[in-house]
Amino acid sequence: MHHPHTLDARARSIHLTFAIRERTPLWVAEKLVDRAIEKDAFRRVILPGDITEQGLSAHVRDVRQALIEHLADLDVNDLARSLYRTALSEKEYTT
Repeated sequence: MHHPHTLDARARSIHLTFAIRERTPLWVAEKLVDRAIEKDAFRRVILPGDITEQGLSAHVRDVRQALIEHLADLDVNDLARSLYRTALSEKEYTT
């Protein structure tokens, strides 16, 4: 949140703001999950009839397991190199 002000409402004020692209563990997690789109297990359609509390529970379990397997198969060093290049080139990032 950015809310500049002066103590005296009649006073003029000039300020300069620098935006720093912060990276967080959530940024890394999003990039880890982004790669999942390449796998068929994450592209299957959930049918409208399966969108029930019990039906979704089964899908959540299946997707969680697929995600665990996806993450376990990733080459951490390769991903770190890719993240480094992304961090240098990514113009905007907000979470």
